[in-house]
Amino acid sequence: MKKKVSLILCILTCALLVAGCNVSLTKQNKNFNEKKLEKQTDKYLQKWFTTDHKGQVEQLESAIEYYDGMKDSLSEDEWNSYLEQRKTAQEQIKEYKEAVKQKKKFGDEMDKKISTDFTVSSTSATVNETIRTTKGKTFIYSVSYDKDGNKTEEKIDEYKTMGAKMVKAGINTILSMAIVFCVLIFISLIIACFKVIGWAQNRKNAKQVDKAKAQLASVETAPQPVEENLVDDLELVAVITAAIAASENASADGLVVRSIIRR
Repeated sequence: MKKKVSLILCILTCALLVAGCNVSLTKQNKNFNEKKLEKQTDKYLQKWFTTDHKGQVEQLESAIEYYDGMKDSLSEDEWNSYLEQRKTAQEQIKEYKEAVKQKKKFGDEMDKKISTDFTVSSTSATVNETIRTTKGKTFIYSVSYDKDGNKTEEKIDEYKTMGAKMVKAGINTILSMAIVFCVLIFISLIIACFKVIGWAQNRKNAKQVDKAKAQLASVETAPQPVEENLVDDLELVAVITAAIAASENASADGLVVRSIIRR
């Protein structure tokens, strides 16, 4: 009992030490100051609203088309360098196109900031700002930072109320239960099919057994061929031959008995 208590105390102590180290590391990182993070996130958000993403897409696509046509006039090193820049430009085009869709969906002018949430650890931090646009739409603008305070990710998610989340969770639960019941019903049908297959197999085997019995009975009841007594037939041939020779006063050497018909 004492060993168990000691083990539990050791585990709790280790957990507290790890948590304390984590908290201390978070506090020591000046880049994760909440006011500083919120201010920096507000700048990124303002830049997102003011940037003409559609125009940026058109400019980058035109630049790529122009430099693609200059392949013959560029050296190998210049072309390889351009290919790296082109890859970066294509990634930016993809991000800008996504921003164009989001602005079309939520609106391109900010009305007000509803709330700000922070998720801070020893190595990263994330700021989530709930924003309402002049279009009346609400979305969550999230920016993630590394331990040096540099932006690593920027994304926009649709804001959902608690009621909407509960409805979605309820739908997911119902769908999950329906899938489980469908699988159970399918398994039950498979088990039932096994019974039908066994019954059909037994019936087939019974028919084969009955057929074999009928064949065996027909063989047993069939008339057996009567073996002829060849010795008696030879004696009968000799008697008939002698009688014919005596009646004709002739020799029996030229007489041949071809068949004997019994009556």
